[in-house]
Amino acid sequence: MRVTVDEAGGAACGLGMADGAAEWLAALQEQGQGQRDEIRGMQSGRLAALFGSAWLGFCARGADVFHASQATPCGPRGVKLTATLSDVSPWLMPQLIAPARAKAARLFAERILERADGCIAVSDAVRQSAIQLLGLKPEKVTTIYPGVRKDFFDAAPLRRERPYVVAIQGEEPRTNLFAVREAWLLLKPELREGFELVIAGAAAEALTPELLAGAILLVHVPLYEGFAMPVAQAMAAQIAVVTSDSSSMPEVGRDAALMVDPHSVSEIAGAITRLLEADGERAKLARYGRARAEKYRWEKCAAESLAFFHRVHEA
Repeated sequence: MRVTVDEAGGAACGLGMADGAAEWLAALQEQGQGQRDEIRGMQSGRLAALFGSAWLGFCARGADVFHASQATPCGPRGVKLTATLSDVSPWLMPQLIAPARAKAARLFAERILERADGCIAVSDAVRQSAIQLLGLKPEKVTTIYPGVRKDFFDAAPLRRERPYVVAIQGEEPRTNLFAVREAWLLLKPELREGFELVIAGAAAEALTPELLAGAILLVHVPLYEGFAMPVAQAMAAQIAVVTSDSSSMPEVGRDAALMVDPHSVSEIAGAITRLLEADGERAKLARYGRARAEKYRWEKCAAESLAFFHRVHEA
């Protein structure tokens, strides 16, 4: 079997993480060698936008399956079409999404998802929403979890003057950092004096393995995430997590994270207080999290992705 993957717009083809596209493709190629499958990457680029299906068909010549990214303008002719759906927030909460991103998501759904022979959803939460909101046929949507980079599993902890808690400044309001800041102010003065709140920036590279591994706790309570990658990364780095009880967070964290209502500042503050004051519970969650993080290895993701491509090719 031969598969061509459009690497343009990395996050969509890389199962939800822009910096994961290359790792996914490399893992696919390594797994494919053992099964005599050929996995080839390409960039659709401006020529695809100008010449459409004819150009993409030329790029995908000889392929059995073409895997589109969100930047792919259309599907090539004469080849099975697949894609990854990493996020349905433009349909669930359009008021919190930048107009340009919402428009791109709608075009992706119309041009790619609606005619695809199969789709990968990065979580069961995304899969169910895709079926309900986009009308995709259940048998055509397969859940495959993305991977966490290897360096999160064996990171050397960052050392700071005080023990610290990590939160994330996202690019969109749904990250809900405001609620975390408000919750921090509700903590007892001795906790705020004894621990530091460190905000990782909006860029993906701001949440480094060393920063996570050195933390006491990750507090990440977004209103929505297709796949809760920061939660998976924190579990790989073996630290406890406070996260939301909505969308993909319970699915990713399970019994390895403390779940809260992201709309309740007092509940977030209570969960932070509980874990900062309970070393034993923090350690237990960290142990459970590390074991659960083994589900989020790129090798596992690639093996399941290859099996998905074979099913689409043989259907």
